[in-house]
Amino acid sequence: MAKSYGNTWWGNYWLKSLDNIDYENRLPRGKAYARKGNVKEIKIKGNIIKAKVAGSQPRPYSVTIIVPPFFEEQIELLMKEIVSRPALISKLLNRELDPDILIISESLGLKVFPRQWTDFKMQCNCPDWAVPCKHLASVIYMVSMEIDNNPFLVFEMHNVNLLDELKKRGIVIETKGNTDIPIFSDLFIRKMPKELNYEVPPFQRIDFSALQNIAEPLIQLLPENPPFYNDGDFRLKYQAELLRVVKKIQRVLKKNLAMEVLFPKAIEVTPLSNHSDISFRLNDDMTWNIMHHVTAENTNKLPAYKPDELLRALFMLNPDLLTDYQPSISALHQALFCALHLLAHGAIVPQIVSLDNKKYAIRWLPALIDEQVQKILAQLNNLLPNQLAETFPKGRKTPAYLKNQSEFLVSLFLNRLMVSLSGNIDNNEYMLLFFKNSPQSFSGVGQQEISGGIKVWLDRYYLTTRQYRPVFIVQESEGEKFFLDIQIEDTLHPEEESVTLNQVLCAESYNQSRFQILRELSLLSSFVKGLNEYINKKGTPAIEFDSRDFTPFLMNILPAIRLLNIKVLLPKSLQQLLRPQATLRLKRNHQPKAALSA
Repeated sequence: MAKSYGNTWWGNYWLKSLDNIDYENRLPRGKAYARKGNVKEIKIKGNIIKAKVAGSQPRPYSVTIIVPPFFEEQIELLMKEIVSRPALISKLLNRELDPDILIISESLGLKVFPRQWTDFKMQCNCPDWAVPCKHLASVIYMVSMEIDNNPFLVFEMHNVNLLDELKKRGIVIETKGNTDIPIFSDLFIRKMPKELNYEVPPFQRIDFSALQNIAEPLIQLLPENPPFYNDGDFRLKYQAELLRVVKKIQRVLKKNLAMEVLFPKAIEVTPLSNHSDISFRLNDDMTWNIMHHVTAENTNKLPAYKPDELLRALFMLNPDLLTDYQPSISALHQALFCALHLLAHGAIVPQIVSLDNKKYAIRWLPALIDEQVQKILAQLNNLLPNQLAETFPKGRKTPAYLKNQSEFLVSLFLNRLMVSLSGNIDNNEYMLLFFKNSPQSFSGVGQQEISGGIKVWLDRYYLTTRQYRPVFIVQESEGEKFFLDIQIEDTLHPEEESVTLNQVLCAESYNQSRFQILRELSLLSSFVKGLNEYINKKGTPAIEFDSRDFTPFLMNILPAIRLLNIKVLLPKSLQQLLRPQATLRLKRNHQPKAALSA
């Protein structure tokens, strides 16, 4: 499938600058140039785009595109309308542009998006007399990729810095921690020396039988057609590969598939002995070193294990004899089987992280939005010896040990299993990133905003890990009418009552956190029809449903909301319909649909 451009409605509107061109042959040639990588450099500074495009000559051609700037009076009118729509601002923070911006701009006579190529000033030093030539067209196509993943650029290219303009009007947007991609080494939660406990944790077997298969519903929580991918619907590719991995691991655990598929690089492995004692060193680039220690009872040289070899050696242990091994070995065996069972139930989610080498990586994590997964990880953490996983903070010569050992060890194992179980992926940098533990730089032309686009796509999995969390309150009235109100609870102060959305939008005490709350709430707008209008009207009146609209919302959407660990308060007459919580299967439709089975 050929690459597409303008994958969002706003990216597509940007491409309207190529409408009504008399020299139509320039467009397919310009798109071909973009696809082949002829655009070697793009620099956007204010409202001026400068680019280098390789052509028939040895030296690339120089391209300049000037976007008309907005003047102070125009900016003032535009910002007045934007400020009156908090949902528009919150969606922008999620790199999504609300179509209301078209209504606003047209009512003000502003061209936020070009309507034809003459809305720009364009210049290329190639010999072609046509404007736009294929070199100019190729640059416009490539800029659309950046706009797809960051609609703030639409405004910046008119010399409008939205965040600065909002700040001038007393609106605080705290983007740190919301839009920034976490640095992997910053995720280490290290123990203080006084927190180290050298006592050996008592052995305890973990029971995985309460896990439910949540692979499909977790996938369906992700939006279709994420704009960072321009070669079809990435969610479909992601879904197919992940479910293939899940089915493979299920067959291995049922002994219908040989364990060799798990560890293809470990052909012959020296079994772990009763004297083996293992620890890990986690590096800032997401690699890990295995340290095989000699115990007091055995001074013989022990074999060095590579990752796949160690995992296979752990897999081969007799679970009935785990107490005969060193505590680190029995604990790592349980960590491995924790990873296997989580993967078999699809109870895992990806997280994009930044590495010190300016590349981005995906680490697979336990789906901690699931209550049962939380319990298993907490139990595993209590079984792990204190000094099982160490890091070396910069500037220190002595190691530090992790508090969140279970999360990191299970994640390491999940990443290795994903590499082994996923199929052959031919030079697809996105699939390599997600399934082959292959970091990507995304530093090429048109790729600067891709990493942020991936983070926003995955953010729904981390909605309830932050301080503020929505509470859904459903009420029933006469005449088969139903009403949804949304309140906000502060997870750091659980003793306090949740507050109305109107309080969040109007009270001065929420000035610093208001748009952090709204940003996270707006991630649910694809599930809850009318949520944007509800936000814009400051939480009044409640979102109204008739019986026809409410039935799919009750049966299909609310279970997905609950899967995100969001509280849903229902009247007694409706509670039995969603109890007990069942395995959730969401069908592949434009609107998420679910079939519930007890």
